[in-house]
Amino acid sequence: MSGVALTAAPGAPARGSAAVVQTRAASIDTALLHALRGEGGFSGRVHSVFDRVVNIENQVGEMFTLACRGMDNAPNTAILRLAGFGACGIAGGDAVRGDAQGIRLGERLHVQLADASPWECSLAAYPSEGGGRLRINLRWLQAELDRLDAAGGMLAPPRGGSAFELAVADMLAQRSTQLADALARGDHAAAREHACSLFGLGPGLTPSGDDFLVGLFAVLNISGSPCRGWLGGGTEVLACAQQATHAISLAALVQAARGRVRESIASLIGHLMYGAPGHLAPALRRVLAIGSTSGADIVAGVRCGLELNITHEGKRSCQSRW
Repeated sequence: MSGVALTAAPGAPARGSAAVVQTRAASIDTALLHALRGEGGFSGRVHSVFDRVVNIENQVGEMFTLACRGMDNAPNTAILRLAGFGACGIAGGDAVRGDAQGIRLGERLHVQLADASPWECSLAAYPSEGGGRLRINLRWLQAELDRLDAAGGMLAPPRGGSAFELAVADMLAQRSTQLADALARGDHAAAREHACSLFGLGPGLTPSGDDFLVGLFAVLNISGSPCRGWLGGGTEVLACAQQATHAISLAALVQAARGRVRESIASLIGHLMYGAPGHLAPALRRVLAIGSTSGADIVAGVRCGLELNITHEGKRSCQSRW
């Protein structure tokens, strides 16, 4: 396995393999790098373990992620030269220590950072000449989404879904439409209420309503856009999310409200604003590949935000009201 070594771990816990997995990070988000370089280094615990992702929570509850090769660069994330975490024996609650040289998950996994490339999310600025190309690309996007098989989530109810699943799909459609309508007419109070009603709603490890808001929040943070700063970029409603959804989803929402999202999402937004329709498909596929319905739900939020920008072009002075 390229970039990975196994060494004996004398005295290691009996749980799982007694080998220490040593690997390197290929890239690392600058915010995580800053946390590791802080005075006293980094300490926390393993929050959750999946085949290709390990989530880590620090002492103040902020979430960080180690992800395997082939995964997206993302906020608070290091991408490792590792195929999967299945053989590492990592479990929730394991102690995590780190500094500028590396990250150690107990005596199970040691990650070296010496040659990791720093990464920072960068959202493209809104086109200074307006959204003429964006209009064309949004029509293309709508046609592509109309062709997707209905798997549930924000875009359409699942085929053959239960009465409960269909009811949830109806609530997602209704509440997201109410949010978009409130933003379009400048009713900030109603928009906050409708946004809060989406937190924690829907299927998936990260609920569909949360994923929709991740996409929308990202767009509300685009520099120079007509709708920049609406809902405080998302920060005005995050207090609702703390009570309504779980820590992993909340972490993505907090980052999106700062204009920080996965690299594939930022890339799709840039392509929609500036790209030719013939070159949009790969960028869309990368986002749609996220999770079961998460990618499509995120795209729905991105589309909603960009359509609001199109509607409000020429009305940029309305930002002062928000």
